Amino acid sequence: MKWKFLAALALTAPLVTACGGGGNTPPAPAPAALCPTTLDYSTVYTGGGGDGELAKLQIDTTKMTWQITYVESPVPATTGTVTPTRAGTTVSGSLTQETGLPTAKLNQCAYQLNGASLDPTRPARVFIGEGVAGGTIPGAQIQFGGVLGVGAVPDTTFPYYPFIGFSSIETNIANVAGTYNQLGYHQIPSQNFLPVSVDTKITINSDGTWTECDNSGINAGKCQQPGTNLVQSSDGSGAFETDNFQGQAKATLATTPAAKGFMIVGKLRGQLVPILVRTGVANPAALLADDESGISILAPQSTIAVNSQNGEYIGVDSQFDYRTTALEGTEATLLDPFNASQASLATALNLDFTETVPGEVTTTHVGASTGTTPTGKMIFTGGVFGYLDLTTPASPYFTIGAFVQ
Repeated sequence: MKWKFLAALALTAPLVTACGGGGNTPPAPAPAALCPTTLDYSTVYTGGGGDGELAKLQIDTTKMTWQITYVESPVPATTGTVTPTRAGTTVSGSLTQETGLPTAKLNQCAYQLNGASLDPTRPARVFIGEGVAGGTIPGAQIQFGGVLGVGAVPDTTFPYYPFIGFSSIETNIANVAGTYNQLGYHQIPSQNFLPVSVDTKITINSDGTWTECDNSGINAGKCQQPGTNLVQSSDGSGAFETDNFQGQAKATLATTPAAKGFMIVGKLRGQLVPILVRTGVANPAALLADDESGISILAPQSTIAVNSQNGEYIGVDSQFDYRTTALEGTEATLLDPFNASQASLATALNLDFTETVPGEVTTTHVGASTGTTPTGKMIFTGGVFGYLDLTTPASPYFTIGAFVQ
């Protein structure tokens, strides 16, 4: 099939172009670097985690060290409890240059975060681009017995959590004003980690007021402001904060929403990339459990042209797997970047750019039993995409990918 050729081409082209010809033919010029040649802690990637955290990532490629600061977090600091969380703490470790990607050019921009994963067979990794860092941050083992039979969290270990962050972010809400499509993925720990999809239209006004029109969840078909006005957070991160943030599902134990939302607005390739995390909260002393937490991406509700997003992207999905997405025209393939030649690990998609909703490209699985009925959606902004698939509605699939080449 054509998609196999495209995937192979996308992953091998850097290696081919880096080689010179024979005889008197001069070697081809070295391809442009995909990431900064060196980094130190003066570059800070502020972003969001798939667990609902607002975090800052720093790496030093000379000293080969990493540091992550959890600015806001729903993740308990200690297994067996739900409070306090690890917000306000910092962790660090050493880096190892990645060697498992198909080309040297890609490996030069990828690192393993030693000590960050709770599963030694699944290393935590970050992939560095120009102005963006994607990959994973440290995971956690979470368990809580509940209170009076309510709010129990089953003992679950997450080796790491997906993350995307930016070295430059927008801090003026007036510059973010506009209408966006939003796609994302949340989980509710106190409901056996129930997965919840996020699919909405969001309108942000220059004064921080905003409206969310939900396509799914408990508020499907409704338009409302789901939290307080978006303002610069007092935590000094540069993110925008909204309090009393409505979730996509009914809270386990809360009469009104108690969670917070944090929107990190990356600045990439002349565009804005808003990442909105919901940071859930649980407090046994107050008999409170509004712990739905997760990540979403917003992209402008403006038409996306066929071929305008062609390229190779990399990220981590809601199944905690690393994924490369090769996109060409109306076809896309999701691959395991560390086993790119294994077709059994690939997912082939057909893309429809008709866009009944501007900026929302619908997707179907190649050869799926659902035929040509779309089961997924993709949105794009600043060289980053969000992809939500509901082939199995009770088990939504989500990933965010950042442009590589």
